[in-house]
Order: sequence, then structure tokens, then C-alpha cells
Amino acid sequence: MSPRNILTRRVLITAAVSAVVSMAGPAFASEKKKEGGEQALDPTYKLGSMTIPIIANGRIVNYVFVAMTLKLTSGTEVESFKDKEPALRDAIVRAAYKTPFTRADTWKEVDGPRLTAFVLGQCAVLFGKGKVASVEIVKQIPRQQLMPPKSNAAIQADREVVRP
Repeated sequence: MSPRNILTRRVLITAAVSAVVSMAGPAFASEKKKEGGEQALDPTYKLGSMTIPIIANGRIVNYVFVAMTLKLTSGTEVESFKDKEPALRDAIVRAAYKTPFTRADTWKEVDGPRLTAFVLGQCAVLFGKGKVASVEIVKQIPRQQLMPPKSNAAIQADREVVRP
């Protein structure tokens, strides 16, 4: 083989391996070292970022990109989560359109307690009760920096405060 063919083959193999590793990376739970030197799974599972719509008066006014971490109970198999993650993500997005996780005071964040309660309930249905201890919203990034319009009552209150 010529040196050029060997170099091309090495580049292709390196690219293929790095692509496989980057796709599988966020789905695996992080690992911790135990005192005895054994590897033990840290009981967390990172869900990839998903887009949650912010809906007001039946219209989409913004999107928030949300990343969550599932805190698992000890002894829970991570492999079962990998297989059922698409079903969980689908259930979250469907619920976000059906009964939006919109906060009344801002359009830049989702209603965290409602979203985490829904995800915890879906995890119990999909993975079995007692497998997920809690759900944590790690990151929320709004697509646009929007604030909801003031209600008529709030506008009226502002006018009364301004009058001498």
C-alpha cells in the first residue's frame, strides 16, 4: 500500500471511532471509583437536551432547550434506560404540547416542578416503580429572551401607583 492510502485509511478509522463514541457518550451513566479499586456505576442517567415549547393562549411564543438528569436508585440497570429513552423523550414532548409546562411569570423557563413530576411519573411507567429516585433539571436555555405581557390588572395597578 502506498503511504497516502495508509493515511487515508487511518483518518477514516479515527473519524468512525470518534463518531461512535460521541453518539454513545451522553447516554452512559458516569462512573465512580470505589475504595477497593472496583468500578461502580454512579446512579445517574443524563437525558440529552430536548426542546420544550412555551405556549400561551394556544400559540407557541418561545422554546426552551432543557437538559435533565435522572437520579437512579442503587442497583438499577442503565442498559434498560438506554433502550427506552426515546419513548420517555417522546412522552415529554407530547405532554409539553398537550398541557404546556409554561410558567405564568416568564417565558424563558419551563415550570420545573410540573415537568420533573411528569418525568418522574413517566419513568415509573416506562422503567418500573422505584428505579428513578428523582429528576433534576440541569440546564434551561431559552431560544428568545421574552417576558410575558402584563395582564390588564397589572397595568391598572401600575397606573394607580404613578398617579399623584
